[in-house]
Amino acid sequence: MNVKFAALLACVGVLAGCASAKDIREREPIFFGSTTRTAAEYVQCVDSAWKGQGTVAQRHEVHNGYELVVGGTMGVEAVLTATTWKGKTDARLTSRIARYSTALSEAANLCL
Repeated sequence: MNVKFAALLACVGVLAGCASAKDIREREPIFFGSTTRTAAEYVQCVDSAWKGQGTVAQRHEVHNGYELVVGGTMGVEAVLTATTWKGKTDARLTSRIARYSTALSEAANLCL
């Protein structure tokens, strides 16, 4: 097998495994909840809780709210979206890695 061809296949394999925030957002949620807090307050609480667990997330503004995106070596690992509408904030957490599910969900739930 040609070395260049093998290297190309390896690169394609690595890139195929990378997930974007959009890819993760489209998955079934592992957590869903509602709160009377604003999206900004809720996301700040979750971000602080995740930092306490050693999970670093990037905060992004979205329509009517915010999103926390947890990155990893293979792309995005989890996305928490919180949007406020008529005084109620809905939170939705999706993840591609099962090991994050419990710890991230618990923190998201405690902040409601």
